[in-house]
Amino acid sequence: MTPTTIASRSLVILYGIGGLSDVGRHAILAALEHASVQKITVITEYPEKLDEKDWDCGCPGGHTNPFQDPDHALKLTMVKVDTWKRPQPDLARHFRGVDAVVSCLGHRQPGRKYPELIEKGLVALDGNKQVIQAMQENQIDRAVVVSSIALKGDKPRSWPHWANKIMAFLFLTMNRKAKQDLEAMEDEYLKTSLDYLFVRPVGISEDALPKGEYFIQDPGNKEEVVGGNMAKIDVARFMVDQAVNPTFHKTSRTVGAKPGTPMDPSQEEPTPNRQESSKSFDC
Repeated sequence: MTPTTIASRSLVILYGIGGLSDVGRHAILAALEHASVQKITVITEYPEKLDEKDWDCGCPGGHTNPFQDPDHALKLTMVKVDTWKRPQPDLARHFRGVDAVVSCLGHRQPGRKYPELIEKGLVALDGNKQVIQAMQENQIDRAVVVSSIALKGDKPRSWPHWANKIMAFLFLTMNRKAKQDLEAMEDEYLKTSLDYLFVRPVGISEDALPKGEYFIQDPGNKEEVVGGNMAKIDVARFMVDQAVNPTFHKTSRTVGAKPGTPMDPSQEEPTPNRQESSKSFDC
């Protein structure tokens, strides 16, 4: 299939638990900022996580469930799955008429502090295998998929920052299972003809303040290095932008903050949200 700019905008967004999956929750808000996105189907094991005020992020004022906003009721559909560890019957029917998929399943955190991340959160492979099948059954071409820096698919290291070396060390030690899950997920997409984009966020700490902007690391530029800590909503905005108007095809990109941004979010001030959005959220 030939990659093209999407004219009709209907999206499927998936999220789970853990930091990378939090980007998926924010992707719902990012999609609602696009006036051209008229239908958003959210597929998750955890619909209740949208009821939380704190989405483990630095967005000022916290969040409310977008499904409870009457302005968005006609655009949003929730599909709950019981577990990605088993095949989900009739999953493909929720992908009918969809133009692109934003997949945020899996995580890259150690399970020592949060054991459920190991027990339930390692679903990047299991979930995306079913997503790929549903896309193929419905002839959907575009998938924007959250992944990570410091994986085997990110060699040579596209982000020449000291934090990348730390992430690589963690993947070799306490985060081994998360690494295996994410790498196996990437391998599944590589086997297909889908127009995938693997998004490799830099650090996405809970304290990182939204900027309404993102910066793409030039893999060949070791002088201008994107900042190492960014807000989850800004990662989500990049992913949704790439779902709606694709510019990177069958590849991966590291996304970060403005070059020179310090790792410590306390040294930063929030900047205004993007003016071109049809509706800009508090983050």
